[in-house]
Amino acid sequence: MGSSLDPYDVYAYRGVTVPYSAPPHLAVCSYWSGGPTPCIDRFSLVELGSGDGGNLLPLAFYHPKCRFVGIDCSRSALDRAHAAANVLGLENISLVLSDIRDVSSSEFGRFDYVVAHGLYSWVPDDARSAILRFCRDVLAPDGLAYVSYNAQPGWSTRQVVRDTLRRSRCVRDADVPEKAAKAIAVAARLLEDLSASRFASTMVLADELVRVRDGRPYYVFHEYLTETNDGFWLRDFVDRACDSGLAYLVDAHFCRWEGYVPPELRKPVAERRLDPLDEEETLDLMGHRYFRASILARSDARRTPVLRHEFIAQRYIASSLRPQQDPLDLDEGTAAQFVGAGSLEITLDSSIVKAAAVLLGRQWPRGIRLDELYEQCVSLLGRYDRRVSTDCRTELLEGIKILFEVGQVDLRYQEPMYSGEVVESPTAHALARWEAAGRDALTTPHHHSVAFDADTMSLVRSMDGSRSRAELREMFGAEFVEETLPILGRFGLLTHPHSP
Repeated sequence: MGSSLDPYDVYAYRGVTVPYSAPPHLAVCSYWSGGPTPCIDRFSLVELGSGDGGNLLPLAFYHPKCRFVGIDCSRSALDRAHAAANVLGLENISLVLSDIRDVSSSEFGRFDYVVAHGLYSWVPDDARSAILRFCRDVLAPDGLAYVSYNAQPGWSTRQVVRDTLRRSRCVRDADVPEKAAKAIAVAARLLEDLSASRFASTMVLADELVRVRDGRPYYVFHEYLTETNDGFWLRDFVDRACDSGLAYLVDAHFCRWEGYVPPELRKPVAERRLDPLDEEETLDLMGHRYFRASILARSDARRTPVLRHEFIAQRYIASSLRPQQDPLDLDEGTAAQFVGAGSLEITLDSSIVKAAAVLLGRQWPRGIRLDELYEQCVSLLGRYDRRVSTDCRTELLEGIKILFEVGQVDLRYQEPMYSGEVVESPTAHALARWEAAGRDALTTPHHHSVAFDADTMSLVRSMDGSRSRAELREMFGAEFVEETLPILGRFGLLTHPHSP
């Protein structure tokens, strides 16, 4: 029975929004590393292994003037993606049923971006070669490819758990529909056996087993039980990409909290002046990293001179940092604790950078230009009789640069139109209503996934434009509706009242 079933039909893999695969983010990362400057307006993007469209559909929805192609070998996943695209009325997306090894790059033309998330580690070796060949053949001269994969040495722990589960007799002998449940039960039993252990080595193992025990069956099956799932050292991946005519630029996580490396680890490694790839692999070892998302360009792509302060001054700046002291001491040199993305704690002691963090946090997720932020900082400090020195703007620039590199500031090329205005018949846009009906979170125009509680998701599903604000208040409660609508508007999840 088990061998005749397609695992992707039994365990339909639910696609998710992958924030660091969005073209604006990839373009920022490329510039910061001296890579090419791709198109960020009317771009074209192809996603390999697009599945049910969990990542591709929101991109197509928020970028209606751009071209999107999704390629996947699972008919059932593409059927779900087709159905969703029809519901959303998307006319800028094409979905292709094919194995990457059978794809002819000549039939698609050039793309500004190629995305392959959660694919490279899960396919046979000849398919990996095909992925890299496809990237080289279809990338525009200044295009970027995003390829994610399980990374060594951190992956070795997951590999041990994976091998243990696959070798377990109850998992091995189970039919395909029962394998994930059996594996989850094995992980739970192992955790019970480890509960009394005081060995340091069991902490990492226990963390991995918790991921299995608490994981959804489709995730457990595809991550731990499939035939193929390998991890790679960074240098090995880079060398193979180079052999395919591609150049490694940077990791897409480098400026996100997921890629944060504490200074106490990074500083001593940096002082050793290692080769850049050796340094990255050393940090991967020390940080027990198990996943990478590499950004590649064509080997002959033009490079961009890196002028980081100038770049920051031309972008929109956004941050979710929140001060932990109330009232906050804005004195120069006085340390203050902030919590931001990934619940990371950040210490700031510069008056103007502390002021900027407070102001940005109040406006999150909206971003503002540096000049406007600087004026707001000066005004805030002035209200509290704090002196602003002549070099404060440069100090602010440097502070934003550091916060960006530790994953606590977003730098954006554009800011979408938001609808913070609460109108008589507030309407959640089609993507928000579709995601609220069948997914766990809503995707913002910045390609961020934001989780909301069940009541909020129910409200979003009801906001199709047919109900007045008064009716919504009666259905869900006046206080809840009035508190929630501005939040949905701030996150860009409502239709604009003046849109056609």
